Amino acid sequence: MTASRPIFLSSCFTDPTGIRLRLRDRIQATIGKSKLSTEARQLIWMAEDFAAFQADSPLGDLEKTALCLEGVRQAECFVAVMTSRHGSRISVEGAGEVPTSFFEAELFEAALLGKPSFIFLLDGYEPEGRLAGLLKVLEPSFPNMDLTPRSEDEILRRLDRLAEHYQRPRWLRRLLVPPRLERLVDTQVSLRHRPYDPISSPPPLRFLETLSDPAVGRPDLGKVEALLDRASAEPAHQLRLTLVWFAIRALMGAPFDDPTCRDAVPLWDRAFRTWISNGAWYGLHSHFPMSCLAALGSLTDLRMSSIVTGAQRSGLPHGSLASEYYSIAKLAGHADRLLGLALEHIELAVGEAPDAAGNQFAIRGSILLQLGRTDAALNDFRAVADARREQGGPAYGEALSEFGYAMLRAGQPKRGLEKMEKGLELLQLGPPSGFQVRAMRKLALGYARCWKPVAALDLAADAYGVAEEIGAYDQMRQLGRLFAYLHKRRHPDT
Repeated sequence: MTASRPIFLSSCFTDPTGIRLRLRDRIQATIGKSKLSTEARQLIWMAEDFAAFQADSPLGDLEKTALCLEGVRQAECFVAVMTSRHGSRISVEGAGEVPTSFFEAELFEAALLGKPSFIFLLDGYEPEGRLAGLLKVLEPSFPNMDLTPRSEDEILRRLDRLAEHYQRPRWLRRLLVPPRLERLVDTQVSLRHRPYDPISSPPPLRFLETLSDPAVGRPDLGKVEALLDRASAEPAHQLRLTLVWFAIRALMGAPFDDPTCRDAVPLWDRAFRTWISNGAWYGLHSHFPMSCLAALGSLTDLRMSSIVTGAQRSGLPHGSLASEYYSIAKLAGHADRLLGLALEHIELAVGEAPDAAGNQFAIRGSILLQLGRTDAALNDFRAVADARREQGGPAYGEALSEFGYAMLRAGQPKRGLEKMEKGLELLQLGPPSGFQVRAMRKLALGYARCWKPVAALDLAADAYGVAEEIGAYDQMRQLGRLFAYLHKRRHPDT
């Protein structure tokens, strides 16, 4: 494990000649002219400070990467110092070396999380090769990136000022805190959403601005498949997304719209699908370039492309689009408009595959419940539960949990709690999952509404532990709101 610190410093360890980057030594040295103060230095996350990154560490590259990304996630801001180097490639067991470095992985995580970021180019260098290609790919996620060359002294002075900022009380540091998620999502919807025809067109948003990077080189598709296999086996959504990013970066050497790269199309399809399913639990709900919605736009382009034939060629993924718009609507101020769009997509999906045992009826039920059409929502959730009863196990448990929650919302708390408790019991027969955490969170909310505050708090705490274990950060965010709600109910005057 590594300690969390408010400032995460990312850079290559050496300069292009292989000599250790002097700036890192200057940051580590905490006394003397043009050096950071000792107090300020303790606010900066640097790999050199942790045993996990020493030469004799038994950890593999992927484990080290996970620790770095956790440092980025827990930090309040991200600082990157670039030369011309892309950094040392990461090696993944079973897939070998991937065209991604530790430095790139840290940039990727900061972009994914929308961290307040400060990216400096060290004077005397120019990004080239793979680093130049990476910056072009990630540019939409760093709109304020300024690659004006800076001297070591200037970068140190800026770091010192940043550290001073984080030495202040929290109420004095609001300028560097990202806006509330709800406000951010609302702004992105206003700026980037465009009307379109749900019957025949995908949403006007794509994954990043380019999915081609010649600097990566033609990928070894066997290694890409191994990366996606490894991602499927990982229990934590954060690490799954990282591995999928490794796969996507490799595939950028074989863009899916290139007729000479047809053999890469199935892997592109799988990479997008894996990104979407895990990104949903990670909380990538919005109109930004690495969101689930953007990935759905690119996946639709791929499946409707003229170079895709046979079973791979298909139309719009209406069910997934409906689910994503539903998730965005819960965060944005344009809820009714987005829920209406979600309902259009899900009605098209149900028309194509009217199977109550699948996810389509459950998605429609959630949308209808959010729109206040409670009776229609109950009918859908009841149909899903009936269709999955014989199947039993976690799938039936999920259906019971959602049906019970709808009953709770419909004013039937006793019957609703009974179904939710039974549903959670069945879900817990399987391994920890986002569905299990969601069921625990909703049952905790049910306990709170039925004046069982101790049971609600205990279950919410357990749910948070499971969510943290599997990297279900979207559920962690919602559990944070639940904790605030429970605290307010117990201490209404605070």
